[in-house]
Amino acid sequence: MARILIIDDDPEIAEILDLYADFLGYEADTASSGEEAIQKLAGNGFYNAIFCDLTLQGLNGFKIFDRISESDKELSGRFVLLTGATLDGEIERQVTARKIKVIQKPFNFDDIKASLESLEGMGGDSKDILLRSASLPAVPVVAARILEMVGNENTSLEDLKKTIMSDNSLTSRMLQMANSVFFRLRQKVDTVSDAINVLGFNTIRTIALAVSTRNIYKNFGLIEQKLWEHSLGVSLAAGMLMDELRLPKSEREEAVIAGLMHDVGKIIMDNGHPDKFLNLVQTVHEEKIPYHVIEKDIFGFSHAQLGSMLAEKWGFSESLSSIIFHHHGWKHLDKTAEGGTGRLCLVIALADALCARVGIGYKEPMPDLDLGEEELKALLKIGSEQYDGLITSFKEAYLREKVSFYLA
Repeated sequence: MARILIIDDDPEIAEILDLYADFLGYEADTASSGEEAIQKLAGNGFYNAIFCDLTLQGLNGFKIFDRISESDKELSGRFVLLTGATLDGEIERQVTARKIKVIQKPFNFDDIKASLESLEGMGGDSKDILLRSASLPAVPVVAARILEMVGNENTSLEDLKKTIMSDNSLTSRMLQMANSVFFRLRQKVDTVSDAINVLGFNTIRTIALAVSTRNIYKNFGLIEQKLWEHSLGVSLAAGMLMDELRLPKSEREEAVIAGLMHDVGKIIMDNGHPDKFLNLVQTVHEEKIPYHVIEKDIFGFSHAQLGSMLAEKWGFSESLSSIIFHHHGWKHLDKTAEGGTGRLCLVIALADALCARVGIGYKEPMPDLDLGEEELKALLKIGSEQYDGLITSFKEAYLREKVSFYLA
């Protein structure tokens, strides 16, 4: 279902728009201030359109539009300003400069419906329909069974073990991951029973889903190999960063899985449109432009959007889906929070930049790829000398782990 965000400090107008959106078949979220709207945009994933009052306290409509434009140019093209003010003088100048669509209050329902139908991403042959009809793969059969079993309080260790062991490839990769530096266990895990006992049901569930991504590649040539190696690299780097920052074990495990899953949307792009994806890869390498900066021009949507949708479809946690969605939009998350999605996004983003710097997942080292590496180091309070040491340790660990995990 298409989603819209309604931002208005008049509760009656917000409620009316919410009800009308529901009538038209849209799912609506509401926010009564600019600050609340920014939080919803950071935490709730993809919106098809935004209707925003101009005269809000704090962040007004123009300021909210500017914030969105910085992080998601496509979404800013689906932003509608609601205002009772006369469009002349300074207001008209600002509307014209930003090229914002405006609906004047008092509005009628036909105005709202017409806006929704005309906005890019909302029409019958829209990018949004292309996005949502993208061939999102179903959860692999065994992983789906594991997902169901872990959610059942009556599931026994023996039943879960038998289900995992029914897939030899999955069993092998799960054991290798459990014994790798990804999880840094103090004891060697030799059996599925040991893995379940040491890591717990929920972690096993998440590992099973994550390593199942290896099975959704339609082809596995050089490009696909680089995608897989990059996912492994970011996962490993994220875990090492979490150790360096001395963050809680529970957050470390989530970072490890988020690293493995952060670029799963690229696999879906490659599976569905290999020629377009090859063009994207070539542009990234030749022009030193990050994937997320240009992929909307080529595909009409981002790998982060697709990845987040797959994570939701496969039953990952809301926080993990949010990390995948925002791993390139970290500049607009709350960086003051001590824990949670914001901090983990910074870790994944820096792990991503580290891998680009040393060339993990690329044809060659890409230090000129602008992924905000210096700003991320500063936000996470990692000094240059400390970071250089981490890179050295990472290279050694990656070569060791890549061989065992990739060949499984």
